[in-house]
Amino acid sequence: MAGIKRKREADWCEVGSDILESIMRRLCFVDILRMKRACRWWFSVGESYTSSPSYRPCFQTPWLLIPPPEEEEEEDEDDDKGERKSIISLCFFNLDEKKPYRDVCLCREVYEGRCVGSSHGWLFLLDKTANLSLFNPFSGARIQVEGSLKEGRSEEEELFDVDSYTADGTKYKKYKGGRAFISKAILMMSDICKKKINKDKDGVVLIYRGGEKLAFCMFNDGRFMDLHGAHKSYNDVICYDNLVCAISQFYGFVEVWDFSTTGFSPSPTKVMDIRSCLPLKKAIEFQKSTRQVCCSYHSYLVESCGELLSIVRIVSEFMDVHVHENGKDNQPKKIRLYKTVMFYVYRVDLHHKILVEMESLGDQVLFLGGNNSISLRVQDCPGCIKDSIYFTDSYWERADEDDSYGGHDMGYYNLKDKCVKPFYDTLHRYKMKPTPFWVLPNPW
Repeated sequence: MAGIKRKREADWCEVGSDILESIMRRLCFVDILRMKRACRWWFSVGESYTSSPSYRPCFQTPWLLIPPPEEEEEEDEDDDKGERKSIISLCFFNLDEKKPYRDVCLCREVYEGRCVGSSHGWLFLLDKTANLSLFNPFSGARIQVEGSLKEGRSEEEELFDVDSYTADGTKYKKYKGGRAFISKAILMMSDICKKKINKDKDGVVLIYRGGEKLAFCMFNDGRFMDLHGAHKSYNDVICYDNLVCAISQFYGFVEVWDFSTTGFSPSPTKVMDIRSCLPLKKAIEFQKSTRQVCCSYHSYLVESCGELLSIVRIVSEFMDVHVHENGKDNQPKKIRLYKTVMFYVYRVDLHHKILVEMESLGDQVLFLGGNNSISLRVQDCPGCIKDSIYFTDSYWERADEDDSYGGHDMGYYNLKDKCVKPFYDTLHRYKMKPTPFWVLPNPW
């Protein structure tokens, strides 16, 4: 049938850039990444679109950086001697799709367990000499923080800071990994809406030396300077409306430094010290009412709907007998286990310098742990339950205490139901190493 013409199949590689960009405007960043893998043309258009000044990424559910469901080891060159060392593979877990992704590029330091946190899509990496760098697993970009925590310190301080808390934990068996040295690291960003780092205006702020100290460093200055606080040890720190706010672990005291007059320059002013025993009183009441033998309290700060919230996490501790299949003769041993049982939420009233208890988060969802604390609308977080707190393990002292347990304390707590439920199965896992934490995908 020579007279019949075959219908020409569509060539998707010829789709115009304007059409592709109109599609990308309706997608979250991770879906744009998938589009870019279709062909070279789509990749080119995607790169141009996400790097343009007009691009604003859609909100999406944070991903969980986690060891895969079944531990996989791979051989890799490790040191100058040419010796080979097995490293644990990692993946991202998507809460919405309930499945892991292994095709996101991660650098060597992440696999070696040197990641000490995440902020606005960037991973904080700490090397064995206390040098800090940032790595974006979604764009491959990397930034070296020029300042060193060793500078400007006495020999005694330097010895305690760096040698006692080495990245491989060889000196103090209780602490293993960079988390013992830097327990929280976040970005200070001048334009939080763009989520793009400006090296002339932005910097980092962190909690270090086992929660005892606070410090910050501007990218254009290259020096770490301490923030002299009064309520150590610290659990969390965030940037909020040109302020740097830190919260203590045991009493939930909030300290505030103002950077607004200098635009994040090295001369902040401490402007507020909110001393409230309300969180501790509530935690003690809970412990007595539930007859919990041993509890620990952990505090967080998060910006939600333009307000500053203080979160208290109550963790129950207990002894149990475990048999580690890799242990000597598979003999049972007692180890200290822990699990989160309760959260309390407070609004920080900066004007009256008080904490006000909240019964509900409304349509907000919080993501807490070793990451920069996050609050998002449930509409922007497919797969999540509103009025809930999604958390990962951030009890660093216990997580690194035993080789057979740690990193397991994950789940979500609903303020209405007042109960903890799992979102990822950790019951049949041994050590969760490195400890999982949230990462919010960011193209920059």
